[in-house]
Amino acid sequence: MELVTLHKMVIHGVTTRTTNADETVAESQKIAPLWQRFMGLYGEQIINKQPAYGVYYGYESNMDGAYSVMVGFMADGENGGLIGDGLESITLAPGNYLHFHAQGEMPQSVVGLWQEIWQYFAAPSCPYTRQYLTDFECYPSGDSVDIYIGVHTAI
Repeated sequence: MELVTLHKMVIHGVTTRTTNADETVAESQKIAPLWQRFMGLYGEQIINKQPAYGVYYGYESNMDGAYSVMVGFMADGENGGLIGDGLESITLAPGNYLHFHAQGEMPQSVVGLWQEIWQYFAAPSCPYTRQYLTDFECYPSGDSVDIYIGVHTAI
């Protein structure tokens, strides 16, 4: 884990709204179907060309409240033509993020990494607090994930 400062980035993709409680029950899960929808629409066009992103934003409160999720890609000159009907855009908040990394079989690796992140922030000795503005996953390859959590830092 490392603290990094990021500039704003714009991600384009498909969205849903959910809660962590809903994601623990197969019948109410929305994130996995959202990834399936995105990959069905755009997977062939972006696979091996650029990372896919999972963006968490619009937090109602904290990790226990509702939040929005976008699965998408960063648009640039090469893939700007992919932006079409049905896609939304979100600007990732610039600022300080804690960067976590995992490698291995998906989705087990990303689920395990999120559990580590929640434990890290729940620890009384944790020096950071989450902002709950924008957090995101970046998948540079099929077996690697980087998770960035927006944090407040002491002045």
